[in-house]
Amino acid sequence: MPLPTKKAFVTMFLRLAILTSLSVRALGQTAATCPYSKYATTYTADPIYCKQPGAILCIVDSQCKEIPNTSYTRENVTKDSTLTDVFIVKRIAEHVASLPSIWNTYVQFYGPGVKSVGNLSASNVTLLDFENNPGISYADAVFPKGLSRLSVARNALKELPTTIPYGQLTGFFGWENDFTSLENIDFRRASEVKFTGIPSLVTLQNVSFSWRLVKVFFDVSNFTTFLVDTVTFQALDNAAIFQVGGIDVSRSCAAPNTPKTLKSGYTVCVSSGPLLPTETTEAPPTPTKASSNMAAIVGGVAAGCVVLGLFVWCCVHQRRKRKPSKGLTTNDFSYKQATTTNNNESTMGDVPLNMEDLALVRLDEKALVKTKVVAHGAYGEVWIGNYKGDTVAIKRLLPGKNNKQDVLFLIEEIKLATRLESPYIVRTVGASWVTPAMLEMVVEWMDRGDLKHVLETTTPPSPAVGSPTFPWLKKVDCLLSIVEGLVYLHSLDIIHRDLKSRNILMDSTKGTKLTDFGTAREESSETMTIGVGTYRWMAPEVLKEHYYTVAADIYSLGMVISELTTHHIPYVDLTNGRGKALVDTAIMSMVIHQEIRPTIGPSCPPWVAELAQRCLAYDPAERPTALQISALVRKNLKLAGDDEQRLYHI
Repeated sequence: MPLPTKKAFVTMFLRLAILTSLSVRALGQTAATCPYSKYATTYTADPIYCKQPGAILCIVDSQCKEIPNTSYTRENVTKDSTLTDVFIVKRIAEHVASLPSIWNTYVQFYGPGVKSVGNLSASNVTLLDFENNPGISYADAVFPKGLSRLSVARNALKELPTTIPYGQLTGFFGWENDFTSLENIDFRRASEVKFTGIPSLVTLQNVSFSWRLVKVFFDVSNFTTFLVDTVTFQALDNAAIFQVGGIDVSRSCAAPNTPKTLKSGYTVCVSSGPLLPTETTEAPPTPTKASSNMAAIVGGVAAGCVVLGLFVWCCVHQRRKRKPSKGLTTNDFSYKQATTTNNNESTMGDVPLNMEDLALVRLDEKALVKTKVVAHGAYGEVWIGNYKGDTVAIKRLLPGKNNKQDVLFLIEEIKLATRLESPYIVRTVGASWVTPAMLEMVVEWMDRGDLKHVLETTTPPSPAVGSPTFPWLKKVDCLLSIVEGLVYLHSLDIIHRDLKSRNILMDSTKGTKLTDFGTAREESSETMTIGVGTYRWMAPEVLKEHYYTVAADIYSLGMVISELTTHHIPYVDLTNGRGKALVDTAIMSMVIHQEIRPTIGPSCPPWVAELAQRCLAYDPAERPTALQISALVRKNLKLAGDDEQRLYHI
């Protein structure tokens, strides 16, 4: 008897798969009622319950019926300026049963409303936020295996939940809770830990950090017990930021432990040995009898599918052996540890980099000429050059700073920047590379440099006098271009998030444009103390790691207006009790607590000063939109005409 055709086998296989799926679903529904029956409303990503086409998450009632108009799709996943995928869940439900399968995405359940968290282990979500959900319980929570960042801020917690996998987190945020002590916590993988706004916190004991630590915040906590091991002491000593209200261990530190003083001046208690074991293991949960029986039933049905699948494969494989495919060899399926495979797909290490996304913007490498370096930073450098007769700026990664992740970030930055088309955004010409590690981003040249440089070179003799070389008519025109750039970005739901004078470029003929849509930069102790970081321009809600919107850019715009009025970066005129300039960490704390505002120079038109104050409103809802500011600035420029003095009487 002749063998059935390949098409017939595939049809049989698909039919059995469908029957298996229906059988499993029926078995599940027979074995139990709605698994969420004890909750009034539940978030779930289960396609059995989320009926809307393309739904990745929905809300169901206690009968597992989907509540109308509550589903989310991938269209609800947006990107911020660091190119991180962001999924903000605003509709309220009581219980979180499962999460969508969206890798490397920041998922935020911004409450209040969530009361409990279930088994999320099947999800590949890595960044998770339950901020502002007071009364939430994590007692039954099982978190994703790949979770790297978690926020339980403003949850009214009195104790840290024991179900959280602290040892795998690179970032943890527990600010504005009601903790009194932190004990036996493994933060050795963490680079940032934040417990701001917790005056009740007085004890830290057996909490371990490592060399990975960059920032740790206890801004208003005054500790009477602070016991750490030697490795954690070194980590705190080397951290770029260690912010604390106070530490006094004079009554709690006893032998064999010893008091030791950190570089920051605080004395902590150091144990005589390690406080946590080198490695910790977690036993898998033991399945219940009911779940074991169900698994056996499903497994038996699934096994039938597998057997049939293998049979289909064997038959098809036999047919192929009789008639080999043209042009294929065993080498086509072998593992290759190569540097490059073709022009558009390369590998760095064992993970492929797909350069295909940049193929349409790839430039002729032979036509790109680099002349000299004009700027450099911790990770990259900028060259001035020429491409087919046009002067261009060429951004490239430094040798040693071009690992796989750095190249991926640059690829994503180029992809985003090439989508942006506006006379108020620096134009991206394209990309060039020989290998991924040599990837270069090519943008239009702006001959006056950044706004910070222009302000520094046109500083007036005194704050009360306007700059003769950068008068207010030109400043307001510059301001309008900045605002129009924000109008464009915000219309695309893009938050710049790093608006400051260094990221505003100027040209003698092309005017003023916004730039730098890359990833957030790594902070070092140097940049945190000399005021070249971005913290001075950040809105309070960003510093506090709250949910924020495009209004955060408007706050930064207010800081830029301050720079236009003073020709200096914000807060440069503020000093501490010893007459020293304030470091960024002190400024961050004072901004969060509404203790300082940037100086607005006396030489600016009154309406500009008023606009700055509106932009700097502590409440994001009270700040004007970019569109409203654009209308105001355009109107006043039109009223002033060519007469600068009219700007002062509008």
